[in-house]
Amino acid sequence: MSKPVILCVDDEKVILDSLKTQLKNYLNNTCTVEVAESGDEALEIIEELLEDLGEPPYLVISDMIMPQMKGDELLSKIREKCPKTLSILLTGQAEKLDIINAVNTAGLYRYIPKPWEAEDLNMTVREAMTAFANARELEQQKEQLILMNKELEKKVIERTAKIVEQNKELEKAKKKSDDLLLNILPKEVAEELKENGKALPKYYKQSTVLFSDLVGFTQIAEKMTPEELVQQLDACFHAFDEIIERNNLEKIKTIGDGYLAAGGLPVVNDTNPNDAVNAAIEMIDYMEELNTSRGENHKGVWQLRVGIHSGELIAGVVGKNKFVYDIGGDTVNNASRMESSGESGKINISKDTYELVKDTFECSHRGKMEVKGKGDADMYFVEGRK
Repeated sequence: MSKPVILCVDDEKVILDSLKTQLKNYLNNTCTVEVAESGDEALEIIEELLEDLGEPPYLVISDMIMPQMKGDELLSKIREKCPKTLSILLTGQAEKLDIINAVNTAGLYRYIPKPWEAEDLNMTVREAMTAFANARELEQQKEQLILMNKELEKKVIERTAKIVEQNKELEKAKKKSDDLLLNILPKEVAEELKENGKALPKYYKQSTVLFSDLVGFTQIAEKMTPEELVQQLDACFHAFDEIIERNNLEKIKTIGDGYLAAGGLPVVNDTNPNDAVNAAIEMIDYMEELNTSRGENHKGVWQLRVGIHSGELIAGVVGKNKFVYDIGGDTVNNASRMESSGESGKINISKDTYELVKDTFECSHRGKMEVKGKGDADMYFVEGRK
C-alpha cells in the first residue's frame, strides 16, 4: 500500500523547501511530500497521482498569493477534481474576503498565516491527515457495507427463489396427496380427516343404497384373457363412476363385478331415492348401448341387474394404513337382496324405496318375493320415468 501524499504549493522555492523539510521530519517519512511551484504544476501532479496510484493527495497546502493562479482558485479546482482532499491555505497578505471565498468554494480545512509557527502547522497537518484517514476509512467501510448488502440481497433473492420453488413442489405434493385422498374418500370426509386426523362414523336416518351386478359374468369372463377382462371392466366402471357422480351419489366400492353406491351421504339430502333410481336407469341404458355397439360377434353380452333399498345406515372411514370409506347396516344387506332377487336389465326396488319414488317413476308391483334371511318382501320393477 502506497504512503499518503501531501502536496505543497508555493511560488517561492525557499519557502517550499523549508515546508517540505519540516513536514518530512515531523511525519517521520510516513507520508510522501510532493511540491509544486505553481497552480498548473500542482494540477499536473494530481493528474499523475490519480493515474499512477488511483487516489488523490490526502492534503494540499497552498500559498495564497501566487502569479497566474491564486491559492483559492487552485484549491477550488482541486476540490472539483478531488472533493475529499483537504486543503490548508498559507498567506500573510490575503484579504478576509479571499479567505471567505476559499472556505466557500474550496472547502478550506484551515487557514494559517505566514510566517507560520512550526508547532501550529505540524498540529494542523496531523489533524488534517487524521481527519482524511478517518473519512477514507469510513468511506471504505461504507463501500464494504454496500458490497455486503448487495451480496446479502443476492443470497436473499436466491434463497427466496429456492423457498418459492420448494413451496411450489410442496403444493404439488399436497395437491397430489389431496387428489389421491379424494379418490378414496368423499371430499367432506377427506377434509375432516385432514383437519382432525380422524373422521368419526356418522348415522344417516335415510339413505339409498344402489347395488349392481353383471349377470353371467363368470361364464363370460372365461372366454376372455385377463387383460381383456380388466380392460372391459375398467371401461364399464369408469362409465358408472361418471353416472354416479352426475346423479349426486357416492361411489362406495366395487366387489369383483359388483358396484356399490349410496345417496344421501356424506351430505344429507332428501333427493337420494330419486337420485339412485335415475342413476340405475342410466346404468341400464349404458349397458344396452354397449352391447349394441359390440355387435353379435362379441364374446358375450353383459347384462346388468340393479337392486335399490332406502333406509338408515352408518358410514365412516375404516382402516389405519389404508383408508376406506364404507357403509354398514341392514339397508346395505337389503339392497344386495334386491339385486340378487332381480332380473337381467331390470331395476328391482324395495317397498321402502317405492314409497319414496312412486310419484316420479312408473313401477310394477312384483308381489311378495322371498328374501333370504328376511322372509317375504314386496318388490317393484322400475319401468321408467313418468
